[in-house]
Amino acid sequence: MKKNTLMAVLLTAILIAEPGSRLFAQNPGAANPMTLTLDQAVSLALENNIQLQSAAVDVRMKKRARDNAWNVFIPNIQATGTLARTNMGTVDQTLAYLNPITMQPESASFSIDLEEADRWRAIAGLNISLNINLALFEGLKATRQNYESGIIDWNKAQKQTEQNVKKAFYGLLLQEESLALMRDKLVTAEKRLEQTSVNWKNGLVPELAYLQAQLGVETQKPQIMEAELSLVQQRSLFAFLLGLPVGTEVQLSGSIEPAILEVDADQLIREHMHNRFDLASLRKNIELVNTQLRATQLQRYTPSISLSQSFSPTLGNIRDNWLQSDNWKDSSGAFSLTLAFNISNLLPFSSSSIGLKDTRDNLQKLDLATKLTLHNAELEIRNLVKKLDKNRASLSVMEMNVAIAEKAYRLTEQGYRAGTIEYLDLKDAENTMMQAKIGMLSERFNYLSTVLDLESALNTKLTGAHK
Repeated sequence: MKKNTLMAVLLTAILIAEPGSRLFAQNPGAANPMTLTLDQAVSLALENNIQLQSAAVDVRMKKRARDNAWNVFIPNIQATGTLARTNMGTVDQTLAYLNPITMQPESASFSIDLEEADRWRAIAGLNISLNINLALFEGLKATRQNYESGIIDWNKAQKQTEQNVKKAFYGLLLQEESLALMRDKLVTAEKRLEQTSVNWKNGLVPELAYLQAQLGVETQKPQIMEAELSLVQQRSLFAFLLGLPVGTEVQLSGSIEPAILEVDADQLIREHMHNRFDLASLRKNIELVNTQLRATQLQRYTPSISLSQSFSPTLGNIRDNWLQSDNWKDSSGAFSLTLAFNISNLLPFSSSSIGLKDTRDNLQKLDLATKLTLHNAELEIRNLVKKLDKNRASLSVMEMNVAIAEKAYRLTEQGYRAGTIEYLDLKDAENTMMQAKIGMLSERFNYLSTVLDLESALNTKLTGAHK
């Protein structure tokens, strides 16, 4: 696999996993190299991933809403305190204002101007009310379903992060093993140069052969330096993907050795199709919309009950003792039970009726989306199985090519030492063997990458497919 392909894998994983986070953070005191296995890398990513932490906050909020959904049955309690000043200026006017039933204007036989204190009165208030409708119970169910939908999204984000880390891990292993092959090739070229130098000094080979061998060594060094620099950059990106401080040196412990599987598309679809996150999310959305539909119908066709209890004690003379209960009179507090039915909701053009029709249409759209998702999911799984079969066949051919290229190189090297093969022919055989080995490693990576895509499409682990 080319280095820019691995760069794309890592950058895509990082952009999905941690948008806008610690990309330019500095860590001058980087620790010693950290050796990581695949499982350890996945654990670190799941622990430090910012997107997952944000999703966890969303789940926590939805769980809190679910656990406390019963609070809709807590009555509304409101306490008030009022200090009022009357605009009336005489005693009979004030008494008529305070008690208009017993104190009629014609019964007043005197009129005295009020002092300022007589104009004031204190009024306390306590109102307890509760509105009950059958739709509240559907609201409780909707809150629980919303939490379950959040759990699905959380699990999906976890699986996506795990897949990104595994692909990046195997991509780095591919780059490391490719670099190791390049170094082995350089070591072989340096040994050949030493031998050619001895032969040239002894007059066994011409100077041209020595110069060609020297050129073959020197031209490999810049390529290896570039590959080493690229590997350092990829490791830094991988460390960032795991949530490690920038500057942390990472060493990987693992190998690209896939276990070849025989899979059947029909069996996979039959056994694992229902595990897909997109289908689970659609099913949960359908449940939620059905709950909303029932809640709207209950609000429309059933009455609401309103319970209310109010207390309104009044202190008639502000100069009386406020702490003595006898000075407070409650003449307007009451208990009420009201049965209310909204007739306008029954009108076919009311907002409630229109909302009910929109909810039914949304439910139909979700049903259609489910059918389309099922169709696309089946196509995706079948295509991935075909791709996996192709990767398996290509891998078998690549392994055969490596065996043939190695044998051809050994025979060419023997001929070169015997003086019957030209140096350029030896270089061609060496390059062919190198390309065959790198091609085999790339095909192993492609096979593992396809396995990971298939596992993601099925939301299951294919046992023994990778280590």
